[in-house]
Amino acid sequence: MKRPSLGSQRKVTVENLVELGAVRLAEILVGVAETRADLKRRLRMELAAEQGPLALTREIDKRLASFETSRGQVNWRQGPAFIRDLDATRALIASRLGPLDAAAAIERLWRFMDAAREVRSRYRQCNGELDRVFECAAGDLGVLLAAAPPGPAAASLVESLARNPSAWKAWLPALLAAAPRLVAEDALRFMAERRGPAPGWIGLVRQMADAADDAEAFRATFTVEALRTPAVAAQVATRLLKADRVEEAGEVLRAAAPKTTPASRRRIDFDWETAWIGYLAAAGLPEEAQAARWASFERTLSAARARAFIGELAGFEDVEAENRAFDVAANFADFEAGLRFLMEWPSLPAAARMIERRKDEVEAAPENAELWAAKLRRRQPKAAHLLLRRAAAAAFHRRDFKTCDRLAQEAETIAV
Repeated sequence: MKRPSLGSQRKVTVENLVELGAVRLAEILVGVAETRADLKRRLRMELAAEQGPLALTREIDKRLASFETSRGQVNWRQGPAFIRDLDATRALIASRLGPLDAAAAIERLWRFMDAAREVRSRYRQCNGELDRVFECAAGDLGVLLAAAPPGPAAASLVESLARNPSAWKAWLPALLAAAPRLVAEDALRFMAERRGPAPGWIGLVRQMADAADDAEAFRATFTVEALRTPAVAAQVATRLLKADRVEEAGEVLRAAAPKTTPASRRRIDFDWETAWIGYLAAAGLPEEAQAARWASFERTLSAARARAFIGELAGFEDVEAENRAFDVAANFADFEAGLRFLMEWPSLPAAARMIERRKDEVEAAPENAELWAAKLRRRQPKAAHLLLRRAAAAAFHRRDFKTCDRLAQEAETIAV
């Protein structure tokens, strides 16, 4: 068996540190803790946890009180240590106090979440590091609430939401992902009883309705006028379809359907159309759903629409449909959009034919021209060369001479 090298034995790993022994490690920790207040607090709390939940709760309460009452600004040098301290407090509540006394841990986590306003006023985060701590705390709450009585848990949740609705918009998904559905259902009832909701409250109700799979509660957050707009109708109908309320979904979508003029058809809301196709399929109208998928593809060149259409076909019909899709893209009014579809499908031969056939219309952003030419140059060098030359010419006309030279030089490397 190979003996570990001297270098590997000096690495700071759990295995190597165990070899130092408990006494030596304790001496080192005490020495370091004398220079780091956050580590000293952490050690004090760990010792308290060994004495039981009451001792740990007292230490946590002291730290929470500090977060709630301190007003001194935390500068950028102090920031990393402050975030570590905050996150260590969260972890101690969830992972140490939680197993010992779940009710006490839940109560402290609510206080932790409520301290966010004071903490934010003291520390200006740079990369969302503060938000991540509170999002983790929300997830911890969700886990603990799974074992708590749903009624009181939901009431406490709604009260916390009301105190800081704008911040909970980001935190709530983490809590709801871990909490049982019954908490969301009860919370919806408590939220419905509140009057004069604060800004952002409606968004929280919608998140809660989704967690409870309550399509009706979600719909109730919109006015009658809003339900007649395609974007809102699509959101509501999607949830009604998920609840197997197919005809209701159809009614909502019809009320927001675009007018049947050529101009309006070009501006059909994509999400509304997606929901409409879903409704047609759920209502047992496969031919109408296929027609809607194809019409949408012809208008938008959506690869998702084309694949969904082709996926419903049997036998060799899918090959024929794919070729039809390539023809639509190759003749699309927006040259770059059509070429993008063919390149990303991918169908490089069809893309090459399009470039060569519509050489006077070739148009592509420099970065796209370079990327697509790189894919085409091996088997379709003529098309790759033409694409780069046309992109270089366009750059020249824009007086972007640096880009023009780069594209032209790249074109010269392709043998045609």
